[in-house]
Amino acid sequence: MKPTSIIFLIISVMLALVGILLCFTATNMANDQGVAIFTQTGDADSNYTTKKEFNGDSVRKLVITMTEVDVNVYGGAESNYIELVNFPDGTYDLSVSKSTLQLSDKTAITNLIDIDNLKINFNGFRDYLHYFKYKDRERKINLYFTDNAEAINLTISSEADITLSDLRINCDYKLNLTDGDVTISNVKTTSSIQIESTQDSKVNLLATSVNDLRIDGVTAYASVKSTSFTRSMYVNIKSGSVDYDRIEEDFTGFNLYLKAGTGTISYFNELKYGDYYEKNYIDIDSNEEPGEDETEEPSEDEPGDTPDEEETTSTEEPSVSPVTGADAYSVTIILGEGNIKIY
Repeated sequence: MKPTSIIFLIISVMLALVGILLCFTATNMANDQGVAIFTQTGDADSNYTTKKEFNGDSVRKLVITMTEVDVNVYGGAESNYIELVNFPDGTYDLSVSKSTLQLSDKTAITNLIDIDNLKINFNGFRDYLHYFKYKDRERKINLYFTDNAEAINLTISSEADITLSDLRINCDYKLNLTDGDVTISNVKTTSSIQIESTQDSKVNLLATSVNDLRIDGVTAYASVKSTSFTRSMYVNIKSGSVDYDRIEEDFTGFNLYLKAGTGTISYFNELKYGDYYEKNYIDIDSNEEPGEDETEEPSEDEPGDTPDEEETTSTEEPSVSPVTGADAYSVTIILGEGNIKIY
């Protein structure tokens, strides 16, 4: 090795030692003065959480796109905010405008410097050290709403579990997941809930009130308990099962269509059908006595007179839910392989 190379090597080692010494010194000084080195703070379980509040009166649309990250949405909070647990700086992209909140995760360490989007997320070498410090810890997203929040659309895409709990905002919930499970409990909305699973998932709904409910799945096991809907319910699953514990004793007010391709249909634990059952349960109330229209005398018009109002017959088709694609006031469950149980 050339003398010049040896000299540069010695200098490099000395600089590295000086840098390490300065890091320890700066850390101790920061601890003594109560200065946070990182933007996140750790809890008793050594999880690091970043919190971001947003205006619940103006943010109407929220879009969360995650990979293998659980997403939890809770209502009844005192303020509107989002928590990112174990997300180092530079591994996520969070933006909040006047009316929209968007969040996506970035898992690669190279995303600490986002050259493609001309963004620099580099806050110093400490972020790289912090990244390796807890990059393997379980990450999750917690989103909190007050009961007075004005959100009208929440879209969540994740390869892990999604939970909605204790929500009272009239919001359209659209949940897209790959290999995770969905749990929805004590949610009330006059809008819709849409769930789409592309792999193996469990869908559990409990004590929920919704206008339109739609569940689409490749392999899914759906359980719906103590849940009511105003306009329509539509379930289409290729393989799995559907257990529906209906609050009401029957389906009065709804058209019912059940189809289990290679399974059976159990209806209120009393009747068992093959793979298909359909019935119109809509009860049309009428105050007219039977035959009243037939005994009514036709009016006689004077010659040359024309009727003041021409009698017309309504040909309007039943309204269709834009969410489920089914007729309003209908319950449709289609299962390719598996059993349908209503009780």
